[in-house]
Amino acid sequence: MKRALCVCLFIGVMAFSGSAFAEWMWAQGNVAQVQSPENCTLRYMGWGLDLESNSGMTNWVHMPVPSKAGDTWAARYFKLRFFTGSIDAWISEVHVWNGDTLVKQFTDLSYSGAYQTVQFDLGNRVAFTKGMSVSIKINAGVEPMSHRFIFDGAGAHFTQPTLP
Repeated sequence: MKRALCVCLFIGVMAFSGSAFAEWMWAQGNVAQVQSPENCTLRYMGWGLDLESNSGMTNWVHMPVPSKAGDTWAARYFKLRFFTGSIDAWISEVHVWNGDTLVKQFTDLSYSGAYQTVQFDLGNRVAFTKGMSVSIKINAGVEPMSHRFIFDGAGAHFTQPTLP
């Protein structure tokens, strides 16, 4: 009896506490589209995109992110998981889109090297009512080094505001 009362009390507190709902929505790298495929060698894998850029080239990789549309669902944070083969292969910009509307640009970046997951902050919650997409500018230098890029995925943390 005492245990049942505690469980009911706990459920009641949770139901009226106004806790927010949140979840990460992810896309694997194999959904990525390369803007200029003639500038690289592409290998789409079951788990992601593996590409070798031609020396001295820049390119854009576009990744859609599953979105929770609606008036209350919004995302402030998103992550990219990637690898580059050397310091002569790097990510210099990341743009975030809501359909055809540019939401935010991250510029002057210099991400390269071992597998990493980088989290970005949009600065405030954005409702992606037209769908979220992340565009990644990749660069290959001219040094005789690896110009390989691997994209495992992109994800966004969608939340609902605290309920009354």
